[in-house]
Amino acid sequence: MTKRLSKTSRWAAAEGTDSMASTFGLFESAKSGLSVAMQQLNVTEQNIANVNTEGYTRQRMLTSAKEPPISEYLIAQLSKTAVGQGVEATGIQQIRSEYLDQQYRSLNAGYNYTAKRDESLTYLTGLYNELKDSGTIKSSIKNFFSALNTFAGDTSSKEFRTNVQQQALSMTQSFNNVYEEMESLWHEQNDSINTVAQKINSIAEKIAQLNESIAGAVQTGGTANDLNDERNLLLDELSGYVNITYSWNEKNDNMIDVKIGGLPLVEGKTVNKITVDSMADNGDYVTAIDGLLDAIVLHNTDPTNPVLADLELEDLFNSLRQYADFKIEQANPTDPNSIWTVSIGGVELVTEAGVTMSFKDAADIDLTAWVEFNRNRLTLDDPATDDVIETLDFGGAVTGGQLYSNMEMITSNSPLSPGIPYYMDQLNIFVREMAENLNTISRRGWTYPDGDNSSLQGINLFNVPSYDNNGTIEYQYFKVTAGNFTLSNEVLESPYNIAGSSSKIILTDDSTQSGNNYIANDLFKDLIKSSYYDKMNSIVGSLGIAANTCQSIMSTKNSLLVSVDTQRKSLSSVSLDEEATNLIIFQQSYNAAARIISVLDEMLNTMINNMGITGR
Repeated sequence: MTKRLSKTSRWAAAEGTDSMASTFGLFESAKSGLSVAMQQLNVTEQNIANVNTEGYTRQRMLTSAKEPPISEYLIAQLSKTAVGQGVEATGIQQIRSEYLDQQYRSLNAGYNYTAKRDESLTYLTGLYNELKDSGTIKSSIKNFFSALNTFAGDTSSKEFRTNVQQQALSMTQSFNNVYEEMESLWHEQNDSINTVAQKINSIAEKIAQLNESIAGAVQTGGTANDLNDERNLLLDELSGYVNITYSWNEKNDNMIDVKIGGLPLVEGKTVNKITVDSMADNGDYVTAIDGLLDAIVLHNTDPTNPVLADLELEDLFNSLRQYADFKIEQANPTDPNSIWTVSIGGVELVTEAGVTMSFKDAADIDLTAWVEFNRNRLTLDDPATDDVIETLDFGGAVTGGQLYSNMEMITSNSPLSPGIPYYMDQLNIFVREMAENLNTISRRGWTYPDGDNSSLQGINLFNVPSYDNNGTIEYQYFKVTAGNFTLSNEVLESPYNIAGSSSKIILTDDSTQSGNNYIANDLFKDLIKSSYYDKMNSIVGSLGIAANTCQSIMSTKNSLLVSVDTQRKSLSSVSLDEEATNLIIFQQSYNAAARIISVLDEMLNTMINNMGITGR
């Protein structure tokens, strides 16, 4: 017969059962402690192994206490105390600050813009070589006017004339060399636009691929910390090329969207590409411009022509303006049918008489037209449709990074942020003034007779294109540049063709005028009168100030960038001291959990093998 237990005995039995359950529950708690400690040691080992890995972000394991079982009864037994079920790993977190990342990338765009600009300005400054006593533009000007001064002492001397000829030629070649170097730097900067655009496209594609890989890894329950590090490195690199903003993708917050000045570059897995083109390399541009110019001439000739019936004039002008910096004006703004003219720089393309010059021809004689014709142009395109999303032009969406510096250096003619065209134009203005001033003086004078050649008047010292306008010679000094600045053909042919006398020299006359030096003196005095030294000093000085200012700004931006990067690295990079401390902590945690299991093993051994045997 089974013995019935009393109420007290039943309670005791129940307590004993709970004790057994709690004892085995302790094994699970201790086991979770062992497992988490081992995982923490693995994370620490990963951090230490990647202490020198570029872009690696230190990781830490996130843990959480396992919640105790919740009673299904409305009122739980008061005798039962809920103490939890141990510990569990909830994820592996990267330690980095999004705010510091954004600050760094914004500063990186500004710093790289200034650094690349500084490289160009430093190169331009070196072209003038003002610290040298010879071989500079200023020294060549000095030598030329010194030769004129000597020439004024004896205008009949072939030696002095030859010296003037050679020093003048040396001076023009100095201008030619500096201008050619500027053109070379311009082409280098222009080519860099294409190179940087391709790098941006390549990085954008990699970011889109990482977006897909990261989203896939997270979707399957894995972690993508290493892929996140790679994506962050790409964002750092991209920010050096162009100003970017980025945000989490609306459809999948494991992906990021990247924009250039508000224009979409990367949208999740989709990439828009930057396309590079130039008029010089694309005949379609030139053909389109010629067609638009012809249409304007057609309108000027016959505003009611049926060919123009479906063509809005404003649309026509807007189409023309999209290709280059054309200036479009109307002869009589109150009359919609009045004549329209088109010009670029100093060249008229369409006048009241019609097309006077093609854009391609204008590019050969005008700096503004030359820049517009040869420079690389950028568009942001949708590769799926080949549609242009937006034109990326200087002063538009691109406002930072190396790309902005390249674009500014090849286009800007502003003294506020001068580019290469500004300094090329300064030299052009200088040589045009010198050529016109000295030619005007020279044409008043007379050359020296040489053999069969008599004394002549109206000979230019420097070469300048000209044309006959109804019997009047018109000189086109706007076509003279520092690149083509040279002596006139007559002076190159013979030093006797340098005008020095104010009167015709006839050697057979009693008064030969061979010692007349009035024009030679006027040529020499023009050095002071026209302040050539001051004007050249102004050009070189403004360049030096721009270079020094840029270096100062670059130094400040570099300090800010380094400061933010130091903060970023102090947070996200691996500290061996910290990881060594963690190793000790996690090792002790592992040992403590293991000790609990050893204690539980001894307790169970006592309970199973020793309980209830007393008195046997």
